[in-house]
Amino acid sequence: MGAGIMKKPLLCVLNILILTTIVQVVCPKFIAVSSARDLTDVLGEGLDITFLFRGSALGNSVAPAFTGAMAQAITQEFPLASVAPAFTYRYNPALSVFERSSSVPGPLFSERALTLGKGQLNFGVGYSFLDFSQVNGTDLHNIRNPGLTAALSFQDAVPLRQLPDTEESVFAAPFTGIITTFKLDLQAHVVVPTFRYGLTDRWDVGLSIPLINTFLRFRTVTTPVVDAPNLRFTYVVNAQGVAIRPATREIAGNFVDLAGNPITSLAQLQLIKAQNSSPRTVSRKAGSATGVGDIVLRTKYHLWRTDGGGAALGLNLHLPSGEDRNFQGANTAYVSPFLYLSQIIAERFEPHLNLGVNFKTDDVKRSSFQYAVGASVLVWQQLGFAIDLIGRSEFNKVQVRTPPEAVTPSGFLNRPVNTCTPAQPCTLDSRGIVLFPAFPIKIQRNDIINFTFGLRYALGTTGSVFFGGVVPLNNDGFRADFIPSGGVEYSF
Repeated sequence: MGAGIMKKPLLCVLNILILTTIVQVVCPKFIAVSSARDLTDVLGEGLDITFLFRGSALGNSVAPAFTGAMAQAITQEFPLASVAPAFTYRYNPALSVFERSSSVPGPLFSERALTLGKGQLNFGVGYSFLDFSQVNGTDLHNIRNPGLTAALSFQDAVPLRQLPDTEESVFAAPFTGIITTFKLDLQAHVVVPTFRYGLTDRWDVGLSIPLINTFLRFRTVTTPVVDAPNLRFTYVVNAQGVAIRPATREIAGNFVDLAGNPITSLAQLQLIKAQNSSPRTVSRKAGSATGVGDIVLRTKYHLWRTDGGGAALGLNLHLPSGEDRNFQGANTAYVSPFLYLSQIIAERFEPHLNLGVNFKTDDVKRSSFQYAVGASVLVWQQLGFAIDLIGRSEFNKVQVRTPPEAVTPSGFLNRPVNTCTPAQPCTLDSRGIVLFPAFPIKIQRNDIINFTFGLRYALGTTGSVFFGGVVPLNNDGFRADFIPSGGVEYSF
């Protein structure tokens, strides 16, 4: 009987692994992305529209630098729901049935030391919704360039000269100093089917296949701050009348006065408060994608056993099956050894502790220490409640290098804009023009700390339905205000 019990679930797990391989091969052909080739391109194309003269060089340089940080936020920085079954089981040979060996429903977002039980197959489906609101304390709807940048009124531009031996011309356009604000919407729906099978009473294995829908919308809003009535900004247009570059090589300093003479010193600038200071959306790009995320293989061995608890060793392998440019995968494998401690007390209360290291296989310096400490309690015969403090401390930060083409010149007024009048115009302060990253997001080493809670309601003797959530306790990394989660699981 034992061999028959074991053979059927093992064939089921084998079929699941084969299906997973097929999904990975087929799914990319059906990934739905709107407005661009992938979500990294959505960000890059939005920047290209914003910074007219940079063209694709800016977007192609800046956007990929943030892909890893965004993908990591979705795939690594929050715990998956439904990875642990509610109950564990033992086979009763006298009655030829499996019976529960745990009275307290297990945690939602962490692990207990107890294993599922020999011959048992558990299937669960968890769901989480991530709506990121900030990154390292900066509001994603208010990512602001710290200085003034240039805005041009092309419809009021006038021709200055025809360039010799070319079909290009130099034009001069009225100039306005603006504040640029980026608004980023980053969301993910994560559905996680999880399979777990008990090889022995002490050893079980598991498989989680995240299915992720990611959405990105990128908007750029400019707010006029000062006008420059005494100068014009020069640029070059081609034979088709398209602006192709600033006229840096043709006009010293890019600025000319109303007579067309170059302005070469800050003292010649005369800046007054902008007459029209209404914000304006200058670029808008959006896209979504659906695909398989990074698949997780799990194993756990209950090495030290007590009545209702003890200690177990676990090993998780994160496979790079998700598309990182759509923020669905980390583009590298992770290996995570864990120690799990738990103990059921008085058949109603079970504290637990998880300690582990998440090794990044292609760059060990960017690995992280992970932990979870919490407890589950049997509130009523069919109802359990679980809480956890879950943390992830990175050894090093994601490396985001800003190449020269990904910076933009900005200036600072020498006094508050409200004092910039025609009678007493402002100019730029002594710093002159300063270079800043075109997309000023800070990426740093993160210490992710979350509080999680959840309720499990038993369905008969072999299943449960659960719901809960994740609440961030600090500002590090990309953060959502609250991550609702829920799902169902069943053992057979």
